Amino acid sequence: MLKSYAAVYKQGHLNWLDDVPSHYDNVQVIVTFMETPQKIQENQKQRVLQQAWGCVKQTKSIEQIDFDIAQMRSEWDRE
Repeated sequence: MLKSYAAVYKQGHLNWLDDVPSHYDNVQVIVTFMETPQKIQENQKQRVLQQAWGCVKQTKSIEQIDFDIAQMRSEWDRE
């Protein structure tokens, strides 16, 4: 079974980010290099912004809020 561990490769050494593989010693590994953390963060920012686009309603002006409140109050007065 394959087991994955997160690490940063720096100057010929793996620095573990999460769990440290304690019972593996002298085994073959496959190393996959990911994008640099800076690039990953930029991609995450863009993805979050794209997902959020259109989710936020346009804000109302103070005048519009006052108008809505006045309209609700007039409806309550009629009841």
